[in-house]
Amino acid sequence: MKLRCCILLLTVASSFRFASAKDPVAQEPTAWGMLTHNSSCVIFAEGKKTKGMFWGVAVTATVTGKLTVIETQNYTLDQKVYLETQDVMNDMMQRAQKDNVKFVKIPEKYSPELLEKARASCKGGE
Repeated sequence: MKLRCCILLLTVASSFRFASAKDPVAQEPTAWGMLTHNSSCVIFAEGKKTKGMFWGVAVTATVTGKLTVIETQNYTLDQKVYLETQDVMNDMMQRAQKDNVKFVKIPEKYSPELLEKARASCKGGE
């Protein structure tokens, strides 16, 4: 009986380990804004910002998307880091339409090859 319980416990524990150890899929750059006929481009690194609060007996945490400017082409932004809130994204879309800007985002931990793909994506829509 103890042997069966140990085998069941090991099976369940290993399934959780394999479920959490997914191989990261090589992501492609994601573009939004003016996808064609753009005159400028901004490349962002997409990450997460976590904000936590300790309430004596409980802890709360909020995770918000974060966009960090890696490089710009023919465009200047007033900030280097933007939170991915609905208001900020609406403002980005308005800027894209008004100034003909294409935005491209890649993961925060990116390879040089992925950055090159993002740069090529900037040039592809012109």
